[in-house]
Amino acid sequence: MTMPAPRAPFSPAPVHAAAVLRAERRARLHARDVAAGLKPDMGADGPAALMRPVEQTRVQLAPGARPHTVRRLTDTCELDRLFYRANAALSAEQHAVGLRFRACWRRYTRTGRLVQRYSPQAAQGTGTLEETEASVNARHAIDRALALLTPARARVICAVCGLDEHPGTRIRTLHRALDILHEQWR
Repeated sequence: MTMPAPRAPFSPAPVHAAAVLRAERRARLHARDVAAGLKPDMGADGPAALMRPVEQTRVQLAPGARPHTVRRLTDTCELDRLFYRANAALSAEQHAVGLRFRACWRRYTRTGRLVQRYSPQAAQGTGTLEETEASVNARHAIDRALALLTPARARVICAVCGLDEHPGTRIRTLHRALDILHEQWR
């Protein structure tokens, strides 16, 4: 019995025309979805990364110190990316309501310290009374908001506003949920 000859270490695998055509089609469809705003452009040098609005401000770090020029991105979450797009997917009211829900979500989900201390004060609690009260109030605001929505709308609000996920094909559901919250939170 003869053994087959080993391939050269860096020889390319045979190219099948069908595989190349499938890969080109997938790339074309992905580029179309990115251009339409259905999928995020995750490339560092892609169009989405180059079009992010950057704000330059001068900040004085200490009294009497020389001011420094700093740059910061004005879109810090998925809601901002949807609002500041060229074909804005959100209205100003929807954006404001989404940011309000996001602030409540972040206040509610903020956790205490992750480090355990051996001192006797560790057993007395981790947060101040103001932090606890703000977290409870945020929890009630989120519960009231989610009670107004259907389960599908509540899921998309939590995913996009709270967890910064891209809405994808759920953009209409997101619009309707933000409109309902805008009507109730005036």
